[in-house]
Amino acid sequence: MSQEQFWVLFSKKLTGEASAEELALLETLIQAHPEWQYAIQNLEDLWKTKAATDPITGEDAYMLHLHRMTEMQISFDDITGRSGNSVGKEKRSRRWYWVAASAVLLAGLLAFSSFYLFNRKTEEVAQHVNEISTRPGSKSKVQLPDGSVVWLNAGSKLTYTKDFGKETRDVTLIGEGFFDVTKNPGKPFIISAANIKIKVLGTAFNVKAYPEDKQTETSLIRGSIEVTIRNRPNDKIILSPSEKLVVENSEAKVEQVDKSADKTTGNIKRTELPVISTLVAINKLKYNPADSTVAEVQWVNNKLVFRDESFSEVAVRMERWYDVQIAIEDPGISDVRLTGVFESETIIQALEALKESIAFQYEKAGNRIIIHR
Repeated sequence: MSQEQFWVLFSKKLTGEASAEELALLETLIQAHPEWQYAIQNLEDLWKTKAATDPITGEDAYMLHLHRMTEMQISFDDITGRSGNSVGKEKRSRRWYWVAASAVLLAGLLAFSSFYLFNRKTEEVAQHVNEISTRPGSKSKVQLPDGSVVWLNAGSKLTYTKDFGKETRDVTLIGEGFFDVTKNPGKPFIISAANIKIKVLGTAFNVKAYPEDKQTETSLIRGSIEVTIRNRPNDKIILSPSEKLVVENSEAKVEQVDKSADKTTGNIKRTELPVISTLVAINKLKYNPADSTVAEVQWVNNKLVFRDESFSEVAVRMERWYDVQIAIEDPGISDVRLTGVFESETIIQALEALKESIAFQYEKAGNRIIIHR
């Protein structure tokens, strides 16, 4: 089935025009192409906008789409599978409704032309690799071919090969993901993230591995996992439920001192050796005493939870959560410890709530926020 026909099915689902057979076919296609999840998510958001409900805006998008289809040499009848002359006035009106939805969706799709799915060059790479991404300010859920489910937090990316599950179950994570892994003792589930590698058989856990963060965290909810640190391949760390492994991303180098002085200057020679000592800690998960929920995984339930974290750490998480850029210009307030929960608050409401704990001012210009005394 072509991509154009897929989007028609997807459009009919949004407008309520799809039959039970078409919905079943659409679900099968989505499961067969998990790499489409990112585009689907964004297009569902687009459908909720005025363009999807305002007849004038919808018609404009429809006409714009027909023009683009002509430029791309895509036949209108090829997409709908029917000839316009053989359709009655009432059926043509119904067909316009869901094809107009397709027009809006595909127009939005062109707006997201940077997506690898519709970029020819990236499609060539994608012949062997599936990639699922979430932009800042959004989250997504995907079911892998083996039945395992992964939730991706904002600004994250999950990649795996097309033959995932046939011989191995290997994935690579950049960012944060919550994994509920289907048990298969014969094929361990392997996750490569930042400076760690995680091996599991079947369990639920969270991995936070943003490249720009100071630490990589693995939080185990149930089952057990085996973690290997990149520069300590012979050490296997086994986590038990309610434990969190914290690995420092910075690499500490050992200095070698040559006590023989330089003959010219008389100074002692000092040389940095490529000996790396990674700081590792195992902590307990942070539970909310009110309802016993785990703070580390509440983002899956659309809650931004922070427990005794510095203002600078909270700001980084808010940047991803709200798709903004935050600059704290006063170092005196960066280290203030904070505890709280944001769920339905806007970025402005969140900042006003933080002002009750910290005395600061802020200016917002577009998606950039500057914080100062």
